[in-house]
Amino acid sequence: MVPTELGAEDITSSERRVFEAFAASGLVGVALHSLNLPDHGHKLTAELDFVLLLEDMVLAVEVKGGQVSCRDGRWTYNDRFGHHRTSREGPFKQVQTAMYALRDRLRQRHGQVIDDVAFGFVVITPDVDLASSFEWAEETYCGRGAFSRGVAKAVDRARAYWRGKQAGKLPIGKDLQVKLLQDLRPSFDRSPLLDARASLLDTVMLRLTDEQFSRLDLISEEPRVICSGGAGTGKTFLAAEVARRQALLGRRVLFVCRSEVLASYAGGMLAGASVDVMPLSGLSITEPYEVLVVDEAQDLMTFEALEVLEKAVVGGWADGRWVMFLDQNRQAHLYGDFDPDALQYVQSFGPVKPRLRFNCRNTREIAFQTRVCTGADIGVSTAGTGPEVTFASVGDRQAETAALEAHIRMLKEHEVLPGHISIVSVRGDWETSAAARLRDARRGRISRLSPELAATWPTQRMSWASVLDIKGLENRFVCVIDVDSVESEAEIDLLYVALSRPRAGLWVATNQSVDDQLRALFKENLVGAMDVYKKAKS
Repeated sequence: MVPTELGAEDITSSERRVFEAFAASGLVGVALHSLNLPDHGHKLTAELDFVLLLEDMVLAVEVKGGQVSCRDGRWTYNDRFGHHRTSREGPFKQVQTAMYALRDRLRQRHGQVIDDVAFGFVVITPDVDLASSFEWAEETYCGRGAFSRGVAKAVDRARAYWRGKQAGKLPIGKDLQVKLLQDLRPSFDRSPLLDARASLLDTVMLRLTDEQFSRLDLISEEPRVICSGGAGTGKTFLAAEVARRQALLGRRVLFVCRSEVLASYAGGMLAGASVDVMPLSGLSITEPYEVLVVDEAQDLMTFEALEVLEKAVVGGWADGRWVMFLDQNRQAHLYGDFDPDALQYVQSFGPVKPRLRFNCRNTREIAFQTRVCTGADIGVSTAGTGPEVTFASVGDRQAETAALEAHIRMLKEHEVLPGHISIVSVRGDWETSAAARLRDARRGRISRLSPELAATWPTQRMSWASVLDIKGLENRFVCVIDVDSVESEAEIDLLYVALSRPRAGLWVATNQSVDDQLRALFKENLVGAMDVYKKAKS
C-alpha cells in the first residue's frame, strides 16, 4: 500500500474502506492511492482513486461511495451527508479516460516497453449495486454485493477480462515494476509523522468512545449495575460520564476508587460537575450519598472495603443506587487481595451486568500484542491501525538506557510532544530504573507520576510511572521498561497493564530471558489473538 496508511487529509469514507479492503486482500502487487495525472485529454488534471500495479497488468480503480444513479445519460452522486452532484461523465468513462492518460504518461517516460503492458480499469461502488447496462462490461464493475464478498475476487475478474482482450501483452518484469513504482510513487514519504498519526487516532477513538455511551441508557435506568470490560474498553470514561449525568439530575454523587493517582485524574475529568471524587483511603462520610460510582472495582473487592462503601450510599448494597466498573482480566490481582467471594456477595443483590466488548483505546497492533503476550481479553480493537509495536532486546541496564534514549529521540524527530510520552516501569523502582540515567532525567525533564500530576493529565513534560500508579490512565506513546521477568502470573499481570496504556505507539525493552518467556507466551496465545485481530479488521 502506498501510502502505507491514510493520513488525516480529506478522504472519503468509501475510499478508506476500499483502501482497507485492498490492504487485507492478499493480492500480489502494489496499490497506490490518489494518483494525480497532470496530462489529461480534456481536463487540466485528472485523478485516479487507486492504481494497482499487478504482476501482469496495471489496473485503474474508480471508487464512488454513497448513492449512485444514472437517468437519461446524467449521473447523480449522493453522499451520506445528503449532498449531491450531477455529471454527464459517468464513472466508467471517467476512469477509462484517466487510464489512457496514465498509459500515455508512462509511455512518454519509459518508451515502447509500455506497449507490452496490459492496462484495464474497474469501478467500485461499495454502497450500492448498479443495474446492468450496455455501457459497461460486467467484469469491469464491482458493486456492493461483490465488494462485501471480497475485493480480490472482483479484481481477479476484471484482470481476466482485460488480459483476455489484450492476449499479446507480457507480464511486468521486476525491473520494470521497480521503475514504474518509482515513477508513480510520490517522491516524498507520504506517511504522516507519528504525532500526526496519533492525532488522527485520537479523533477516531473519541468518536468510538462516544459509541460506548449507548450503554449509558441501560446504566442510568438500572439502580444497581456491575459493568465489566478489559483494559481500553472505556470504563473510566463511562464511570465519569455516569457520575456527571447523575449529578445533573440533582443527586449527590460519590466517585470512588482505590488509587490516589486515578482519583486525582478522575477529579480533573469531573471538575465543575458537582461530583465528590475520593480514593478509598481518603473516604470520610458524614452523610450517605444518593449515588455511588466505583471505578476499578476489582481493586476494592474485599469484604473490608465493601463494608466501608456500603455505608457511603443510601440504601446500601441491597436498596441503594450504585454502579461498579471492573476488569476481571489480569487487573484483578495486582494488589494481591482480590476476593472472589466478595464479588459474589455484591452480585447477590441482583445488579445488571453489561459487558464492554470493544477496545476503543488501543490500535489493532497494540491490542494484538497485549493479548498475545498476556492472554488477556481486552476486547475487539475498533480504534484503527497504528505504528507497529517495537520490541528492543537489550543486554543490560546500560544498553536499555541507550535504546530508550534512541527511541525517545526518534519520537521527538517525529514531532511527538514530551507530554505525549510516558515511560512505564514494570519493576516500579525509580532508583534502579533504566530511565533514571536518561539525559532528560539528568536535566530534570521527566516528571514522576503523582496525584498532583494526574490532576492535570496529560502533562507538558515526559512522565515516568510504575504500573500500579498509571493503571486507569493512558497516553499516546508508551515505553515499557524494567521488565525483569514474565514467568509468574503476577508478573504477567503487571505486563498486561503496561502494554495496554498507549493509544498510538508502544515500545518495549526486553532482555534475553524475557524474550524466551515471551516466545512461549506467544505460542500459547497466538490462535486466540489472531481470531480477535481478524474481527478487528473486518
